[in-house]
Amino acid sequence: MKKLLVVVLVIALVAVLAISLVACNNKKGGEEVTIRVAAPEGTPALAICHMVTENKKIDGFNVEYDVVAPANIATEMAAEKADIVIMPINAGANLIANKNAPYKLVSIAVDGSLYLIGNKDGSNIITLDDIKGKTVACIGQGAVPGLTFTYILSANNITVVTEGDPSVDQVKIVWAADGAAANAAVQGGSANYAVVGEPAATALSAKAGYNARMDIQALYNAATSSNDSYPQAGLFVKASLANNGTFMAALFNALSESKNWVLNNKDAVTAYAKANLYESAAFPAGAIERCAVNCERLNIASQDKIINFLSKIMPNVNWTEKKALLF
Repeated sequence: MKKLLVVVLVIALVAVLAISLVACNNKKGGEEVTIRVAAPEGTPALAICHMVTENKKIDGFNVEYDVVAPANIATEMAAEKADIVIMPINAGANLIANKNAPYKLVSIAVDGSLYLIGNKDGSNIITLDDIKGKTVACIGQGAVPGLTFTYILSANNITVVTEGDPSVDQVKIVWAADGAAANAAVQGGSANYAVVGEPAATALSAKAGYNARMDIQALYNAATSSNDSYPQAGLFVKASLANNGTFMAALFNALSESKNWVLNNKDAVTAYAKANLYESAAFPAGAIERCAVNCERLNIASQDKIINFLSKIMPNVNWTEKKALLF
C-alpha cells in the first residue's frame, strides 16, 4: 500500500507540473500570451481563411491574424513582428539562412499555383513555343514566381532578356508588382502574356477575356523530370513556438479544419474573406482547387523537396548545409 501511495503521489505531482508548465507557456507575468499570425493578400491568406474567426485561441494562446500587402510580408519576419508568417518560401528561407531570423519552416502553406495567361487562336493551352519572341509580364521578381519562371525558361534553352525586342529564341520579361499590374501591361500592349498566381489567374482571365493559359506547375515537373510540386509559400513559426509540441499539434489541426472548410464551401469563400480577411478579396469558386493550399506538416521527403527546389532557383547558396537551420 505504501508503494502504491508513493506511485500515485508521483503521478499526481507529474500531472500538476505538466499543467503548470503549459500554463507558464501560455502566460507571461500572469497575463495570457497573444501570438500574431501574418499572411499576404491572395492565396497565402486562403491558408488561414477560416481560422480568423474559428481559432482566436490555439492551445491556450490568444491569436491575432493580420493580412498585409504582399510588399510588406517580409518585414513581418525580418523585424519579428509576427510569430507565425506565411510568405514566399525562398524569401523566408533566406532570412533564416543568411539573416539568422529565429524561425523554423514547418509547412508548405501553398504549393505551386502560378499560371501564364493570355489569348491564343484555336487552343486554350499556351506552350513554350508560343511565347518565344514575345514579352511576358511576370510577378515576383526575386521571389518564387519570377525565379521559377526564369528557371523553367533556362531549362528549356530559352534566353531571358529584359531590354529591347526579344529574338525568336528569347522571352522578354517585364516585372510587375502584382497581378493587376501584370494584366495592365498586357492590356496596355507592353506585354503579350502575364504570369500570375491563382486566384488572380482566374479572376483576371474572366475580367479581360483571356481564353488560354499555361500551367507553370506542369512545366516545372517536366523541367525537373519529377512529380514534385514546387513550394510557393512557406509557413514559418518562431523557433520557441515550433518546439512546443502541443501548440504545433493544435496549430496543424486548426489549419486542416480551415482548409477543409474552404474546399467544402467554395461558393462562400469570397464573401467570408471580404468580411474577415481583406476587403478586396476575390476567390472564384472555380479557382480554389488550383490555389493549391497545402498546410501539411513537413516530413523528411518534403524537406528534401524544398532543399532541391531552393538549390535550383537560388544556386548561389548551399542549401544542403543550411538544412538544419531551416527545419
